[in-house]
Amino acid sequence: MVEITVQLALIAAAAALIGTFEGRETSERALATLSFAAGVASTILMAVAAWMSGNRRARRIAAAVGVYTCVVLLLRTVDAGGTAWALVGSIAVTGVAGLLLLSAGSASGPRRERGVAPAVLIFNAGGAVAVGVTAVVAPGHLPPAVIVVVTDVVAWTATGLTGLLLVVRGVLAERPLMRRAGLAFATLAVARTAAILHGPPQLTGVLELGAVAMFLLAAAPFLASSVRAVGRQQEMSRSRLAEFEAVIASVTERDHELRNVIAGLSGAARVLTDEEVGSSADGRRLLVAAGAELARLQQMLDGPRAPSRACEVEVGPLLRDLALVHSTTGLDVSVDVEGDPVAAIDPDALAQVLTNLLVNCARHAPGAQVWLRARVRGPQVRVEVADDGPGLPHGSADAVLRRGVRGPRSNGDGLGLAISSELVERHRGTLALISQGRGCTAVLELPTADRSGVLGYVGA
Repeated sequence: MVEITVQLALIAAAAALIGTFEGRETSERALATLSFAAGVASTILMAVAAWMSGNRRARRIAAAVGVYTCVVLLLRTVDAGGTAWALVGSIAVTGVAGLLLLSAGSASGPRRERGVAPAVLIFNAGGAVAVGVTAVVAPGHLPPAVIVVVTDVVAWTATGLTGLLLVVRGVLAERPLMRRAGLAFATLAVARTAAILHGPPQLTGVLELGAVAMFLLAAAPFLASSVRAVGRQQEMSRSRLAEFEAVIASVTERDHELRNVIAGLSGAARVLTDEEVGSSADGRRLLVAAGAELARLQQMLDGPRAPSRACEVEVGPLLRDLALVHSTTGLDVSVDVEGDPVAAIDPDALAQVLTNLLVNCARHAPGAQVWLRARVRGPQVRVEVADDGPGLPHGSADAVLRRGVRGPRSNGDGLGLAISSELVERHRGTLALISQGRGCTAVLELPTADRSGVLGYVGA
């Protein structure tokens, strides 16, 4: 009922507009041109919206509007007369009826049904060309005018009925485009019937202009809806892409950390195979430290889990255990701890950060001396990982803490230092690199913890 009311309002507006042209010589041509322009705009809007939405029914409706505009309205605009052009118009209207019938049917079906709409358009084009060639080559073979009129009546009757069918289908399926387009074509059928029956020319013009206006009213909201739908799809795609990138980043980070832990454990395994070393006190201490690293490796493989212990760690035992494990890979590590500092950080997180820093020393400063230092400075625990290697290029200390940034001599993936910095910041600490000339020092400032808390990392 809303669409019917709107269609009547559009017809009334068209009548008022035509009334302003009454008595002027150019009124009929101007109105035909206006209808043609509105039809072209409607066709473009519907075609763009149908392409964006991928709606097969909408494509067929857009094709029907396009055929009506580019043939029937164009012939009226250029004031083409004669039997041949009238027959071309009837053929086009027959094609419109076929497209509307397809639109009222299934939106998608077997592949053979999907080619029906192109076949209808090809039939229209072929019929128009055949009539044009006949009119030029053998005008005497054109059918009599009465047959052309009958063909026109039949074609428009079929269009009107299929338009009403489209209205019913649109009401049942709650499709505004179908309802409005079907109502517009039904109105056009009434307009053409009035013209065939030699009704008032003004009535035909009013109905035609009101129907074309309904095309515009159907196309504009459909295009807006299609744009919003595409926007939602793009937002969903961006969200899924972000989730995919997060998964890839997580997998890459885990792979990076696993390789670093395994690098230390492989050295410890080689040393422990020596019976003399394995049975010594240092061997037993190395075995305990390697066991702690294996436990951390198992946690990485299991994935993140809710913390079940206090985020506190005795820094000294952790430094000594990691130094012992990584010294088996050939790294020359010394440990210097003042007092008994306890840092407020997850033990596994600190072990991961220190492992990254030690692996970087072994990778980028082979053969260099490495020092692990820890001391309490007021409310902070200061942990240093220093080496006397070649150091960092001037001005690159801050840059290498960002993801994907690597030094000029690095063949890594640019993740270790960035991951370490993020882990430290997550525990309200800071990580900074100091490099002046030779050597590089990584400085961790971590908040201190109450020694009475439950300690999370058990050293050897």
